[in-house]
Amino acid sequence: MEVIAASCIVTAVLFGVFFLIYRTNKTSLMSGFTFGMFLFALVATYTIAVGQHPANPFLLYPLIALAGIALIVPLFGIYILVGYLLHNARVVFRKEGRSLSNSLTLIAAIGIIALVIVSWFVASESIPIWLQAIWAGITSIVAIYTFVVFVFLVTTALCSIARPKRDKDYIVVLGSGLIEGRVTPLLAGRIRRAIQFARKQRDKTEKLPVLVMSGGQGPDEPLAEARAMAQFAIDAGYDPAHVLVEDKSTNTAENMAFSKSLMDARSPGGYKAIFSTSSYHVMRAGIYARKAGLRIDGIGAPTALYYLPNALLREFIALVVMRKKRFIIVVVIVFLLTATSYGLPYYLAQMISSTL
Repeated sequence: MEVIAASCIVTAVLFGVFFLIYRTNKTSLMSGFTFGMFLFALVATYTIAVGQHPANPFLLYPLIALAGIALIVPLFGIYILVGYLLHNARVVFRKEGRSLSNSLTLIAAIGIIALVIVSWFVASESIPIWLQAIWAGITSIVAIYTFVVFVFLVTTALCSIARPKRDKDYIVVLGSGLIEGRVTPLLAGRIRRAIQFARKQRDKTEKLPVLVMSGGQGPDEPLAEARAMAQFAIDAGYDPAHVLVEDKSTNTAENMAFSKSLMDARSPGGYKAIFSTSSYHVMRAGIYARKAGLRIDGIGAPTALYYLPNALLREFIALVVMRKKRFIIVVVIVFLLTATSYGLPYYLAQMISSTL
């Protein structure tokens, strides 16, 4: 019982740490990391409980299912993942067309296949130790970033399920581009999500928030995106007096910065706001909001399941680019530590000295 009690305390502490980080900054990868640690501690506590009460079927059967999953994942998980990515790429190409941005799941599948083939070759062939060291460094980087991707996905999910209080003065609706001057289905989803939240708030508090439509005019667009968005909302029955247009921004960072300036000027005494975007985009948009000085949460419009893997990969790449310095530092440190453990500097020095 003492072991279970200690495990329960550790689990409770981890949940408390997660909850504190989540309330402070939902967009931080630490929220996803601490939530993952909490889940791990929860499973460990459950396993200990089963060990002390093995005859209880209500405890034993779920553990058997978890053990089965834990066995399947290392044995077949990578093949299942590759198969799914290839299938998803085919579906995306059929529905969205062939382009680089729509090829991310295909590229990921090819990358995994290449990693498996090279790993098999390195393990089965006698190759120089310095090549083994380099490959060990590369696989260590892949392992680290696989974990980072997992944390990113958990954080993204936590951000997308946030349920802000219905007391808002403004809802910033983020643009995503027009097609021939018309609102796309993706953008329509963001607008409808904002209208849905606004109407539920009005029904509950009799306070209708102002929609801040944010998006400038692209070189191939006949009008500013925000104006098309505003017209879409008005056509959907939203009060025109509660629609504002921010039509200068060209990216998410400017969406947040310019919308903040608009809201600051309109409500100098302070205000409460949220933003509306696609579910997969809530985390990164939240990071840009904090950079602009907006401590606001986001609400996510549903995304088609076939499109979600490609969109999440694109978001992760964008996050890496946004924080490229720290990610590059991690890559360099991990590679050097792994390669050094294989004695790479010694073998390189020998190779250089032999050529002199």
